[in-house]
Order: sequence, then structure tokens, then C-alpha cells
Amino acid sequence: MFQISQMLDCLPQFTSAPTSYQFAKNGEWEKAWSFPGGRVPLHSELLAYLADSTELAFEAFFGRSFFGARITGSVREVEAFSSKCLLAVSAQQSFFDVFRHELGCPVAGQGPAFAEIGCVNAWRSVGAIHISRQQLAESAFERVWLSLVDSPVSRNTRDAKAIEFAFEYPLAHWFGLPVSVATGPNTISESLLRQALGLFEPGHLASAEKR
Repeated sequence: MFQISQMLDCLPQFTSAPTSYQFAKNGEWEKAWSFPGGRVPLHSELLAYLADSTELAFEAFFGRSFFGARITGSVREVEAFSSKCLLAVSAQQSFFDVFRHELGCPVAGQGPAFAEIGCVNAWRSVGAIHISRQQLAESAFERVWLSLVDSPVSRNTRDAKAIEFAFEYPLAHWFGLPVSVATGPNTISESLLRQALGLFEPGHLASAEKR
């Protein structure tokens, strides 16, 4: 199965500085607190937003692709997590080096636990299509495509679509890749979805290992 270190090698957009980032509490991405890549909030602003929250998610966007992580813990743990996320954002092109150093992920060699296809910033409200680890390993595109037909995600044309590859250790984190085109209606692109799921095909894995 395709591994996280190879994903970064094969997706050059993740080697650039984040173009924007956001925080969300309780999975409410429609109410996300967002910033452009060059704007880091003051610590006082961060504390005001957190408001003693015990659950927080973070996402850094690299164009239309993104990386995210989530923590559930004490108020102190959530505050520390958010501060470390901002350190990584401040590192710009070295974002992943700092994120690994501060939070221990992404972990080289770790395969995804599952994947989901959903609407960017409307993941929970619209609903998402779940893809099991076994389906990823089998490159079961046709089965995934059938599950999308006439689903709420497929019928939605308002929001951009993405596939998230989710990892569980040492904390929940994910990589998101666009599966709708940048212009026109936000319908799911079969070619972009095939390309994303193709990262897990044995032939692609072999070519990545040779690089």
C-alpha cells in the first residue's frame, strides 16, 4: 500500500508553503476560523477563539490540496496543539518538517486507515462516502464510484469536492486531494478521483519506491 512519505514525494504541491489554513471546533467546518498563509494570529486571538475548547481540528491548504490534524484533550493540550500548528505554518516551505518535529506526524511508512470523499468545509453537514482500508488496498474504483452515484455528495454542486486519506497515529490526521475541477460546477471528476485512488495501485507504488 502507498505510504505517507511516498505521497509527499509524489505530490509536489505539499513541498510549497501553505497558501491558507483554518481551525474548526467540534467538526463545524462551516464556521472555520481561516487565515491566508502569511497571516499568523496573535496568541491572544488564538486563546479567544479556543474559549477553553477540548476538541480542535486544523487544516493547512496548499492550493486545493490540504493536510489536517485533530486533537481531543484537556484545554492545555488543545492550546499546545494549536500553537504547534501555527509554528509549522510560520515555517512556510518547511511546514512538514516542523509539524513532524512538534506533533510527530505524518509518520513515514504509515498507510491510511481509511479514506472519505466529501464536500470541502461541509464534510459533516452534507455527509461523506467512506472507503475502507481494504477497498484502498484493492484499488476498488468501480465500487467506490457506484457508492457515489446519487449520493448527497454527488448531488451537491455548491461545494468543492475532495478525497481525504486518513491516518490514526500518533493523532488523527489526513491528506486531502481535490476531486472536482477548479472551474465550473463542483461535480466529482472521475479522472481526478481515479488519479487519487491510483496512488495506491501496486504499479504506482513500485515506481515511487525507485525514485
